[in-house]
Amino acid sequence: MLGRVRALVMTLIAAALACLAGCGGGGSVKKSDYVVRADAICTNAVRATRSLRPPATVGTQQQQLESLSQYLGKLVPIVQSEASQIQALKRPSGTAQDKAALDRYLGALAKTASSYKDLADAAKRGDAAGVASAEATLRVNPVASLAMAYGLRTCSAAGGTAA
Repeated sequence: MLGRVRALVMTLIAAALACLAGCGGGGSVKKSDYVVRADAICTNAVRATRSLRPPATVGTQQQQLESLSQYLGKLVPIVQSEASQIQALKRPSGTAQDKAALDRYLGALAKTASSYKDLADAAKRGDAAGVASAEATLRVNPVASLAMAYGLRTCSAAGGTAA
């Protein structure tokens, strides 16, 4: 269990930091301006996430889940804020391919925020199987690669909220 919790903590930190870089909105904005704004949101989320004390990886399974729950209670609002700020950005005009790439990224970003909430709920209930399931969902979410494909750098970096 100890190894799984450590791996989960590293996955959570990485995913949270990646998630914290965003996109959204509507209007005529240049893609480069959008990327700068979204990456700035992600940078702020990464800073906030790194300031959190990681959950304990020692003790009983119940103690580890309690520590994880406390950690996620602080992390989830950061992830949700990042996602909502990115969603609120005005979307750039661009090619159909760019618009589709941004749509895919934003969908994966929303799923990431939802998965973090599911993870927090499972940890709060002391549900190790639910934690494992939510962790697995986060691990397969393509948000980081979709951010990179769109041109976002901070939002796709390892150690980000969604990476």
